Amino acid sequence: MHPRWGFIAVASFSALAVITMLVIFVGPLPGEWPMIHWALAARSDALTRLIWLLTFISSATPALLICVLASGVGLLRLRARRIVLSAGQIIAAGWPVIAFLGALACNIGMRIAIGRVRPSVDYIPHGLPELQADFQRFSYPSGHAGAAMVAFTALAMLSASRPRLRVLTMLGAALVIGGAGFGRVYLGVHWPTDVLAGYLLAVGWIGIGLYLRDKFG
Repeated sequence: MHPRWGFIAVASFSALAVITMLVIFVGPLPGEWPMIHWALAARSDALTRLIWLLTFISSATPALLICVLASGVGLLRLRARRIVLSAGQIIAAGWPVIAFLGALACNIGMRIAIGRVRPSVDYIPHGLPELQADFQRFSYPSGHAGAAMVAFTALAMLSASRPRLRVLTMLGAALVIGGAGFGRVYLGVHWPTDVLAGYLLAVGWIGIGLYLRDKFG
């Protein structure tokens, strides 16, 4: 079991707590409006179509399916080694789903409790189908940023045992995660700190998931 996963979770949640206090008591932080205006100035038809795609694959249903896929691959690998699955091993293999659901539950709770409104700019509506819920009228933290972080980190870690694929998959995951986060500001639906908070919340739950993986696996 690697203590670093616990440290990563604590560090991420601590940073999230600090940013949350600043958002509650200060509001938009210095530099947020310039970042929003920069993202809006980059709008183009081609980039909007790409952002729509990134937004769709980082929305709740596709991201959950990716996490289920990653967990299923982990279980299949155990079965291929003729290992009789225990409850602990199922928990270990299912860490992506645990991380996703944990981050989702916290995201919903924080949005309702904090109630931060979205920036007052022109929004670009969704170009692909996506589930909508009442709590999504609030913006802090970004659910898409967090979902992308959990789902594509889990996908990238499937190749961790193959050095030749590791760099490519990690790079691809980083591009999708970063693109999804940028897209939330680009579409006008989130503040930059919403995106940062979504990332930190997800990293915290990834740390918890990997801690459980090592503890029970």
